[in-house]
Amino acid sequence: MNIKFPKANLQKAINVLQKVSQNKTSSNLPGSIYITTKNNQVELQGNDFELGIKLTIDADILEPGTLVVASRYFQELIRKLPGETIQLSKPEDGNTLKITSGSSEFNLVTLHPDDFSLVEQIHDQDYVNIDSQAMKELIDLTNYAAASDDDRPVFAGALLEIKDANDKEVTMVATDTHRMAVKKVTIDEPATSPMRVIIPTKALAEVSRLLPTDNPSIIKIIWNRTQIVFMFESIYIISRLIEGTYPEYEKVIPAQFDSSAVVDRKDFAGAVDRVSLLAKDMSYNVIRYDWSEEQVTLSSQNAEIGMAKEEIPVEFKGTPFTISFNGRYISDILRHSTGDNIHMYLKQNGPVVIRQDNNPNYTYVVTPVRTNS
Repeated sequence: MNIKFPKANLQKAINVLQKVSQNKTSSNLPGSIYITTKNNQVELQGNDFELGIKLTIDADILEPGTLVVASRYFQELIRKLPGETIQLSKPEDGNTLKITSGSSEFNLVTLHPDDFSLVEQIHDQDYVNIDSQAMKELIDLTNYAAASDDDRPVFAGALLEIKDANDKEVTMVATDTHRMAVKKVTIDEPATSPMRVIIPTKALAEVSRLLPTDNPSIIKIIWNRTQIVFMFESIYIISRLIEGTYPEYEKVIPAQFDSSAVVDRKDFAGAVDRVSLLAKDMSYNVIRYDWSEEQVTLSSQNAEIGMAKEEIPVEFKGTPFTISFNGRYISDILRHSTGDNIHMYLKQNGPVVIRQDNNPNYTYVVTPVRTNS
């Protein structure tokens, strides 16, 4: 093998693979990157036991070939090399990769390509095309609400749902059973079939990280019973699906409320952030909310530190009452909100539903914390 790259191209490709090339790619290999010449381009792959990514980049191919190199030192070397062009060369019968750039030269021992688990290619017929910006919104506005542990695997992922093959509405849902985020988007063309799959949060985070933000594009999503693929630009991402039955999330969203409130988003976010400071050492990070006709009073108390109380204006309809929530859960939705106002629909001792005036297809549900006061 003998190939030349613009450093920027190779560096970008390595950045794409960084999360899946850090861990073991098989029982025989450390974290590694697979590089091969293919159709006058260079294909790079990274793969761990749950997620695989491959991509193609342009290069000057002087001699075709295939190699596998441990990612740790390779990534660091490429990042630190001073030249604008990088050349990779390896004799066909050798096991050493020579990396040259300008006056710099390094040699790395390569690994056996047969020990690398290649990224699987699936060709199933079920697919849907989604605008990249819409896909990023689906992920970013829900993924944070999923469970952070694997005690109940279905909650460590997000549900991606298309109810009917003729339906142009795509829904993503994530919950840790204490709070839930639901985002809906509209697509131009219906999917080939209904979809209801649970995708690991790690895979979704990688898709969101790699989605283009400067040039809108179309993502093709292909799925079968056990795997899902995201294809965009020159990137191919494949992930396992989480087995299990996702709960009927629509039943969790209350249909009736005792009260409603409209509050300035920035004022509310600031107050929650400040009052949370004295609640962070307490179980559940509890903040108490006293709702009245013209204001809501936020308060927290810590016997070892002190107490905090803050009042902000609110447009409130209903009977005044008191309710407590985990401060982090409220902070999370406010961080993922835009627009001037937050709309809250409340029920005493029941979940609160939070929506935005500029994003009606985004719903957030939080269950209250029971307290002695």
